[in-house]
Amino acid sequence: MLSSTTQHRVVVVDDSRTVQAMLDHAFSTRPDFHVVGFAGDATSAVEMIRRLKPDIVTIDLCMASLEGAALLEMLSDLPALCKIVVSDSSVSNIRLTSTLMASGAAACIAKQELVTDPASFFKKIKTAAHQIASLKAQHSGPNHLSRESLSASANVAVEEPIAAFPIPADEAARVDFVIGHGLADARRERRFDLVTKHVATVTRFPACLLTVIDRDTQWIKSAYGLEIQSTPRNQAFCNFTISEREIFVVPDAMSDKRFCSNDWVTGAPNIRSYVGYPVFNAIGVAIASLCVIDIRARTVSSRVIDQLAGLSAIVAEMIDQQTARAA
Repeated sequence: MLSSTTQHRVVVVDDSRTVQAMLDHAFSTRPDFHVVGFAGDATSAVEMIRRLKPDIVTIDLCMASLEGAALLEMLSDLPALCKIVVSDSSVSNIRLTSTLMASGAAACIAKQELVTDPASFFKKIKTAAHQIASLKAQHSGPNHLSRESLSASANVAVEEPIAAFPIPADEAARVDFVIGHGLADARRERRFDLVTKHVATVTRFPACLLTVIDRDTQWIKSAYGLEIQSTPRNQAFCNFTISEREIFVVPDAMSDKRFCSNDWVTGAPNIRSYVGYPVFNAIGVAIASLCVIDIRARTVSSRVIDQLAGLSAIVAEMIDQQTARAA
């Protein structure tokens, strides 16, 4: 639905007149965007979008009359429309972001970024719009551009996945330590939550986890950007981190035969990239993993690795102090 002109036609959906004005002003300063309408509720939004046929619609996630996620469903028959969710809630929660993307959102962007980094804000919108336009060009028309084709476009052919997960050489000592010191549960601790929030912030990954694995379960000791308490061990990327005892990087899980059929990759939260660093106890056993994840494939910089290495050492100190007091 991208216009033949150089401008992207935009409809803004938000029940706040203040936010509408902010977006209108921001778009008006960009020659490649033109706001053609505003809507403050779902009914008028759907009518306006179908009548004006814009290239892009920005959607507030939390509106009094209707959640933005529900509006995405109402517009599901318009897959060639570039739908952008503008909300801090979705950006800070990778599972919610994944759900919105599966419902048809082309991108989820933080409202705050409009003020703090407008160049990045509009770059993300243009990138999403161009991706939708490219997908449309690959099909014979809008009716052939399905939600499934949008999702499949990010996938590549891969080999058959490897079913088994690696077992660390010191598995017995690792499991004894984890269970013996009461780490095999999902009890949350503020000190760990502060670490995962800090790591996500400084690495600019949407989610960070501190995980502990016992014989058959991965326990989430802390999570920022993802609401989860545990997973079956056979779904845990962190198996590889604690087994390899060093930084473990997965730039694109869909093209990696070890993870392409993983439930966390094929379904919510739709992990694409993962970076994990082991947490060692005082005698050198890898007892936990500090990791960051994203729903998009990405190249991992040395800065991200350095941050994970440094903070994993701090987490190790925290655990050692806790187990020493309990002894």
